[in-house]
Amino acid sequence: MYLLVPYCADPASFVQDTIGTIVAVSLAFMVVLIALFWMAAALFRKPEYESFASVEMHQLAVSVLLFAFIFGGVYLSCWASVRADEFANPGGPPRDTFEVSRDYLNFISGSVALPAVISFEGLKLWSQYWGAWTMRWGASVWGTILPGFPSFVVIERVVDFLLLLISPFTASLLVQMAILEVIRGAVLPFVLPAGIVLRIFPPTRDAGAFLIAASLGFGIIYPYTYVIHDHVVRGMLAGDRGLSVVGKLNDPAGPMYFPGVVRNITLSGLFDADVMLFNPMRMLSYLLLQALFLPALSITVTIAFIKSTARFISQKLG
Repeated sequence: MYLLVPYCADPASFVQDTIGTIVAVSLAFMVVLIALFWMAAALFRKPEYESFASVEMHQLAVSVLLFAFIFGGVYLSCWASVRADEFANPGGPPRDTFEVSRDYLNFISGSVALPAVISFEGLKLWSQYWGAWTMRWGASVWGTILPGFPSFVVIERVVDFLLLLISPFTASLLVQMAILEVIRGAVLPFVLPAGIVLRIFPPTRDAGAFLIAASLGFGIIYPYTYVIHDHVVRGMLAGDRGLSVVGKLNDPAGPMYFPGVVRNITLSGLFDADVMLFNPMRMLSYLLLQALFLPALSITVTIAFIKSTARFISQKLG
């Protein structure tokens, strides 16, 4: 059962070789148990043994349906992830849902979060340097000292706040990658076989149903939500035209006409506000999307699937 991991490079061979062996061994074990109960019922003339064997025959048919559902879900997940991956990785080798998810989180971290952090750090150093410049009027005793570029003091404070926000959000991406690796290494290879074994014995069938539902939820549904996130976020980034915020603020015919803001942030002429401030802030919105909202959506969908599947297996197939 440790080989039960979605392998999308050749799903047909994976289903035929690996899954066929697992199904044959598990069903053969259940048939042997049922045959032993039938022989015990005939030998000891116990009607309750025969009734128990009849119930187990029903459970054998249920197990066949569960096997078909489990392995069909794995195969479908592989197929769907390959189709969705063609958008982000055209012409590349097929990858399973976990590989697509890991590549997507690396993309958000390296292509969205890291450039924003570098831009903000550069702008922070730039603002500290020019914000420290001062100008003096009058004699040294009763003269007046004024900052040469006062707008940079405000910009430095804004950038400090944004950098403070980015740190936990980038840490969230690393935690999500670690969770996906733990799920890939533990759920399908260990939790799913344990659930199937517990389904064989009557006293532990409810626990087995929960483990099967949890393994399907976290092993198939949860990583596939990241494939959907990858498809959606990359599409949003591809359609982001990077409009000039400074141009919008300085357009008298536009709804965002704030010429005073433009004069304050561009008065020095020492930096491009669009490139160094507003574009990284726009990229920060995509980082927030994956760091806060989308993981909560993924776990909500997964938990709902686990609850409904466990209830269905226990109540309808039990």
